[in-house]
Amino acid sequence: MNQTAHHDPMDELFELEEKLVDEIPVSQKQKRRLLFSMDIVVNVLIIVILVYTVRTFFISPFQVFGPSMCDTLNYISDTCQHEFGEYLIVNKAIYQNFFGFRYRLPKRGDIIVFKPPHSDSEFYIKRIIGEPGEEVEIKKGKVIIYNEENPDGFEIPETYLNPSNKDQTSLFSSAAKKFKVTEGHFFTMGDNRRESTDSRTCFLPPLSKKCQTVEDYLLPAERIEGKALVILWPFSKIRVLSNPNYALAAQ
Repeated sequence: MNQTAHHDPMDELFELEEKLVDEIPVSQKQKRRLLFSMDIVVNVLIIVILVYTVRTFFISPFQVFGPSMCDTLNYISDTCQHEFGEYLIVNKAIYQNFFGFRYRLPKRGDIIVFKPPHSDSEFYIKRIIGEPGEEVEIKKGKVIIYNEENPDGFEIPETYLNPSNKDQTSLFSSAAKKFKVTEGHFFTMGDNRRESTDSRTCFLPPLSKKCQTVEDYLLPAERIEGKALVILWPFSKIRVLSNPNYALAAQ
């Protein structure tokens, strides 16, 4: 029976270190010290690479700032926080395209972390409301979705809105009342509709008059960093963030 020897890549790396150190014309004591130092450097580099890979492609921590997602997020001790508050984990792998495989695309109800179109240094956290190919209408404080399955539109039941925001979605004096979501884009809003800078304002302060075209209101898919997965802090608020069920309203 033929046998094949399998080598651990780490063992091979350490063997290479030993060979390199052996060739250095110093005492055995100095070689041991040098080998020990090289081991530390290699291990630190491996840890840095692993952390970078995990944070870039899989999961990443995120601290919520401001009141735009209250009461779903940053509602601590019965108070909507206007500064830094909850810590959460962002699932970055869920939307990633790994060699042609993707777990799923972003969809309505997802709470996402993203870079707004006007900045590469800021991060926003909002909820996806409109998907590609749909039209979003804000009418009498309610949100109506039009799509192929529902050409006459349906009101989405936003059970996550607190009493002061329920049926109180405003347009912030926007010229648009309907928003056509083009391919590769999403329409987003914060759950605290009264204090959220989102698609309604082109992700800029209300009344800034920076909305020039229809697509200014939309979030490009490539700006999305990941989906909010679980709250880790404060301990009293630890929980998994689940999506609302819009299915019955759409039927």
